[in-house]
Amino acid sequence: MANVTNIKGIAEFFLISVAWTLTLFSPIASSKLTGNGFIKLLTNVSIGSLVLAMVISFLSQESLWSLPLVLKLTSLSALVATTLFHRDEKSAFMWILYGVIVLSLGLHIVDFSPELFNASFLISSALLLGIILYSMLLGHWYLVVPKLSEFPLKVAAIILWIILGLKISFSLWATYNHLDFFDQQTNLGAGYAFNWLLLSMRMSFGYIVILGMSLFNWKLVSMRSIQSSTGILYAMTFFIFIGELVSTYIFFNFGLYI
Repeated sequence: MANVTNIKGIAEFFLISVAWTLTLFSPIASSKLTGNGFIKLLTNVSIGSLVLAMVISFLSQESLWSLPLVLKLTSLSALVATTLFHRDEKSAFMWILYGVIVLSLGLHIVDFSPELFNASFLISSALLLGIILYSMLLGHWYLVVPKLSEFPLKVAAIILWIILGLKISFSLWATYNHLDFFDQQTNLGAGYAFNWLLLSMRMSFGYIVILGMSLFNWKLVSMRSIQSSTGILYAMTFFIFIGELVSTYIFFNFGLYI
């Protein structure tokens, strides 16, 4: 089972992923169309996630001079400046802050496991979680700006399908190359039954349900039934958290890219 260090690592990874991806995907819907308020919503959620991640770091007795803490503080400073000074039209200064946040938190994601395949896996997990969470918050914002075009939601849906396709390919490849992990006589992981339970939850909640619901979401967005679409996105957010939680649990504890 997971030890305390791994649990803290998984929690911190999720929080950093939220802060990074909400900032990364924020240009999908232009702030001139959504108004300054939507950027502040994304930024404040990111700030809350980073603050919680810093609490976890301190509880873990992380050194004050460690690279992860420096990256957190740099990103937090840029996020606070963004929420204070951002206007409806993004200025050059805001784009600089955007670059600082994306670069700093992207490096933080990589720092969880710098080896190439490990880092690629973690980045893809963060992106999948983030694009769904971003879409859900954007769908909610149509209640504030009802005349907003559905185009940004369609762009987010296409990005989701691209990331999901890559993730499914990654997981199938990893599963095929570690069939011994799921063998009936295996001594690997947490045992045969629990390994299969994890795999089933990962594939069903994290992929099959998300893919099916994303197709319904596309149809609803195309019909401009945004409130119904937002309801679907709320459900997708719930399922993707379960799917990626199981996935990162397998990765941090057993080293499998599933």
